[in-house]
Amino acid sequence: MSDDKHEKFIHSIKKKLSLFFPEDTYSFTWQAIEEGLERGDFMVKSTEILPYLQTALFDDKIIEVELDGMTRVYFSRIHDDTPDLVEVEEDGEIRLEEPLYPPGDYLKLMSHLITLPLEPGLGNLHIRDSQKVMLRLFTATCAIELGTFFQDLAVVRDIPVLRLAFPVIGRQVRGARAFRAKVPTDMDFLLLVMGKRKRPNMRKHPTDISANGMSFQVRKEERTLFQIDETCSIQFVLNGELLVKVNCTVRHISKVRGKKGIEYRCGVQFDLPTRSVAASIETVVAAVQRAHLKELSDKSLESGIRLVQ
Repeated sequence: MSDDKHEKFIHSIKKKLSLFFPEDTYSFTWQAIEEGLERGDFMVKSTEILPYLQTALFDDKIIEVELDGMTRVYFSRIHDDTPDLVEVEEDGEIRLEEPLYPPGDYLKLMSHLITLPLEPGLGNLHIRDSQKVMLRLFTATCAIELGTFFQDLAVVRDIPVLRLAFPVIGRQVRGARAFRAKVPTDMDFLLLVMGKRKRPNMRKHPTDISANGMSFQVRKEERTLFQIDETCSIQFVLNGELLVKVNCTVRHISKVRGKKGIEYRCGVQFDLPTRSVAASIETVVAAVQRAHLKELSDKSLESGIRLVQ
């Protein structure tokens, strides 16, 4: 690449980084951009961004969505752009069949991106007038932030969705949050949430866990049974064995749109009075991470797609 082309290349990257991450514009010097490209901190090619979107789709990750740099964060999930059912005539009768479409195949075109509507729902109004959209998803070691633009509203198999342009820039932010391990749905991991006041004892399945806290799903009618900043006691039962009992503080009750409808999650922070309790939690996190990595590995083999851990 000639010096002139290289200068234009770096200038183009700086322009995109400054557009989507204006709070860090001062740090986007020529040297910093070149070093970031060498380390893989900046993703400027669609092929570099593709594996993260494929992972978010196949791993059903929740993504954070920021509109025009506003501090309010919305939540969504990457959705498949599945073609409509096809009509097939057989013995004089018309029936509908699934088309030959490998899951997630539209992403390989690197032309657009489909997400479920945002939660809270007010974001679906704001995104129509947005000038830019930033998506944030998390891996085991960092946050991946992707810059894109809203295109239009669409419908996939009778489900309303948002159509976005394929991201034009991405960056990695290391140490963005405490590492969280996603709990596979078929893992034998159960929570016993002890009752308090009007709340009865509950049996819940966790969604993710870190050394500092975790989240679990609650039903819509159970949301009011948990209050922000209140304490609760939770017992961990892994493979039928009671491993640890820990006191927690409720930090949030979140509403998230899933492929099967609206989900509600309770997030708690652990109270770790002794090193022994902390070590027990870390053992559980390690077990969950191993199970999740195996699940990702199986999905990679099944789909033939390199998924990011």
